[in-house]
Amino acid sequence: MSNTIKLAVNRGFGSLENEVQESSGEWIEVEEMSQGVFTIIGDGMTGEYLTLGIWLWDDEVEDLDAGNSDESQCFGMSDHLKWGDVEFDLCLMMEIRASSLDQLKEALKHVVFCAWDPEDI
Repeated sequence: MSNTIKLAVNRGFGSLENEVQESSGEWIEVEEMSQGVFTIIGDGMTGEYLTLGIWLWDDEVEDLDAGNSDESQCFGMSDHLKWGDVEFDLCLMMEIRASSLDQLKEALKHVVFCAWDPEDI
């Protein structure tokens, strides 16, 4: 039996002029694959051709990507972040590792997701 849950997230919109707009009401759906390992299996942002990324984060979040991914180099985004004991790894598996669902929900308050097109690189 799979354990899936839909979680509210903040979504960011940007432009080449670095205008930042945020909206709420967006979501990701995660499935707990094993204890503490959540995989993003759906979202309300990407559609068929876009990829999910993390566009903004606050000072409590560590950027483990540190400029190594294409989206970091081109757009200033990240695919690997850590807040406390919660680790976002969106590179290949779209995983979030967290000690509890409550910790995951709290970590989501510290990041802003966005949808981006890999063809733009």
